[in-house]
Amino acid sequence: MKERLVARMEKASIKRVLTMGEIFSIGYGDLGSSIYYALGITALFALGLTPIAIGLAGVVFLCTALSYAELSAMYPESGGSASFARHAFNDTASFVAGWGLLLDYIVTIAISAFSITPYLAVFYQPLKNVDVQISFTVGIIAFLFFINYFGVRRSTKMSFALAILALLTQIVIIVAGVILILDLPKVISHFKIGVPGVDWSPSWPDFMRGVAMAMVAYTGIESIAQLGSEARNPKRDLPRAIFFNIIALLTLYFGVSIVALSALPPEVLGHQYTNDPLEGIVLAFPGGWTWLAKWVGLLAAALLFVASNAGLMGSSRLAYNMGQYYQLPQFFSALHPRYLVPARSLGFFAILAILLVLLSGGRLGFLADLYNFGAMIAFFSTNVSLIVLRVKKKNFERPYKIPFNIRIRGYDIPISGVIGSFATLGVWCLIVITKPEGRYLGLGWLILGVVTYLFYRKRRRLPAAGRVHVKEVKVEKPTFPPVEQILVPIQTLADQEMIYSAAKIAKTHNAKLTLIHVIEIPASLPLDIDVEQKIIDATAILQYAEAILREENVNMEHFILRGRSFNQVLQETLKENRWQLVMLAGHHWDREATSIFQNQPFRLWIYY
Repeated sequence: MKERLVARMEKASIKRVLTMGEIFSIGYGDLGSSIYYALGITALFALGLTPIAIGLAGVVFLCTALSYAELSAMYPESGGSASFARHAFNDTASFVAGWGLLLDYIVTIAISAFSITPYLAVFYQPLKNVDVQISFTVGIIAFLFFINYFGVRRSTKMSFALAILALLTQIVIIVAGVILILDLPKVISHFKIGVPGVDWSPSWPDFMRGVAMAMVAYTGIESIAQLGSEARNPKRDLPRAIFFNIIALLTLYFGVSIVALSALPPEVLGHQYTNDPLEGIVLAFPGGWTWLAKWVGLLAAALLFVASNAGLMGSSRLAYNMGQYYQLPQFFSALHPRYLVPARSLGFFAILAILLVLLSGGRLGFLADLYNFGAMIAFFSTNVSLIVLRVKKKNFERPYKIPFNIRIRGYDIPISGVIGSFATLGVWCLIVITKPEGRYLGLGWLILGVVTYLFYRKRRRLPAAGRVHVKEVKVEKPTFPPVEQILVPIQTLADQEMIYSAAKIAKTHNAKLTLIHVIEIPASLPLDIDVEQKIIDATAILQYAEAILREENVNMEHFILRGRSFNQVLQETLKENRWQLVMLAGHHWDREATSIFQNQPFRLWIYY
């Protein structure tokens, strides 16, 4: 494998400001919000087996989340699965994982923001209109860009409070559902596949599609790993935040799905309440719980807002990390000089999410297919990376290590990693086989990314299939005094290149550029002698330079000067003591006249 060490100037880095609670809230904002739309689209296919589909998807999530817990503690970087694949394999595998995950993040922004309006429709019915929903979604994404532009702390303060409220509300729904409507025998009796003549039993293919759809509910785990570079104590706080999310999600999701099928027939849940399933559950409670439905609608909208925000944060941080390792152009890794956030990446992915919303036409199933396509690539990569790193870096420091391992030839192979690898690969294949839109758009995104990556690496003269190691070198930037006046003696048309260079410097510093042409008069002749032809030639040279500088929009002036020698005139001109920079063509440089430039307050550029 080709490896390349690349030296890069040390730059400002993203600040480590996030606590464990803030990391948990961002993760739960992404993960915990998914049930607000995933339950409906899962029921659309899995019908009466929706709790089983969510449970099976939860097992896959558990295995994958454990892999993230170990690896994010080992490598606390803002790269997630892309970072893990880089350490386990090479930059190409890392790019494929990261590029697939970027698709997942873009869809996260879009699907979460779009799902806000169906819940707010409980307050304002026109929000049920698809065109209104799309317009509203575009505005939400634009607002998210605005609040993230000014720094991560401003958005996480909001995320923490909303995550706690969402947890409490989901607990209230489950407790109220258990007390008021729980019908466990009926729910269990519907755990059957292929029963003819009933509308609650799915076929095997539909059930498998339901399991794939249920994976949408768990695809936000990357948002925690992406914050590795912003956590105050990543080796401790990242695994803890993941564990708390595992416990909360598995408990609440399964509980909500059981209550949902006690409250509503599965076909009603999957069709009538596809976009707002939790609101449908509350409205089905006996006695009319409209007030709770409004609260759920308001809170769901807020939490989905947080989830969309987590997607925007995750995409920008991942692109920042990939740009740092020359997998994406440096455009994506540029930080705002004041707020130290990847502002360009934030804007780029916000625009892509808006375009995806417009392309979807308001179809959640379309967005969910793309969601899973990218997420399963990242999940599979993470699980396989864990297995490979257990072998390649057996003795590497692991602040957290997954239990339940099989020892093979002296290596501890995690059982959960093996299960997660096969399961995520299977779900991805299922999407590719059964979901045409997810297949074509997903594969198109993947091919576009790989071609771009190979072209970019070739252009930067870096190995595509190898591994680039970046070494940051601290370079003290020189402090140049301000440049307000530039003097450029010009004697021939051959000085054209120097004129262009002087123009660029003048534009950079907003400086005034003065051109002089020296007509040398021999000592045997008076200085005011008629030298018409020399004046004509000098005027032509200066007009040529003037045309260049005016085209470059440079503030300039020019003079024809007379003297006994070029050096004598130049020395007299320098006595004006108003120049900060003098540019001189090398073929005019007289080494015997070096004393002219000694102890002068300006900088001298000799242009050869």
